[in-house]
Amino acid sequence: MHKFFAKTQFLGKNVLFLSQCHSTNDMAADLLKDKPQVEGTTIITHDQQNGRGQRGNSWESEPGKNATFSVILRPTLVSAQNQFQLHLISTLAIHNTLFPILGKDLKIKWPNDIYYRNRKIGGILIENILKGPHIEFSIIGIGLNLNQTQFSNLHATSILDITGEELEINDLIEQVLIQLEKKYLELKNGQLKMLEAQYMRRLYLFDQESTYETAGRAFSGKIIGVNSNGLLQIQEDEIVHQFAFKEVAYK
Repeated sequence: MHKFFAKTQFLGKNVLFLSQCHSTNDMAADLLKDKPQVEGTTIITHDQQNGRGQRGNSWESEPGKNATFSVILRPTLVSAQNQFQLHLISTLAIHNTLFPILGKDLKIKWPNDIYYRNRKIGGILIENILKGPHIEFSIIGIGLNLNQTQFSNLHATSILDITGEELEINDLIEQVLIQLEKKYLELKNGQLKMLEAQYMRRLYLFDQESTYETAGRAFSGKIIGVNSNGLLQIQEDEIVHQFAFKEVAYK
């Protein structure tokens, strides 16, 4: 561990930089198995060989091109039931970082992706260690496509693809840490309603009629919110459906 980022209070003060690893989230989990870690401990690699998304999805990342890192938090104020609050602050932090670069076409796609127009530019994977009804430690894994231009997934894109300009990876990571720390402190200070309102204003397809699919059935509806448990709320005519991750697909 060594000091690395100077512009934060506690995030990124203890950093483990790995030239290569399977998954920064797995590495963070291994560290926590050995002993409790200082809050804000950050694990960074420029070559993540087995990055993971939600529910076993893989994360494609070319070595040396993208931001792939994990942050350990100790959000004991957040109950296991309300763990979606950590998705709120994480996606808002990324959006706030990238918005000056990409502008109004940047959106948060429920539950854990960052989209530019209709293409994925980043995502998060949050894994929690529970102690009773509360979260003892949270591992927030972040992957952002910065300087990669070739993707096997046609729905993926990068900042270089969009702007034609390369970014310095560690500088971008520092900006995310600054924003994540800010949002985390706002959550700790009881500003959840404000954070929820910010999230909804940035939500992909919010209040727009679109087509979705659930259990093999396509339907038209519009996203009207996300409840306190992180369930996506879609209104179809007069009916409001609530969906957990993987229960509904965007068409």
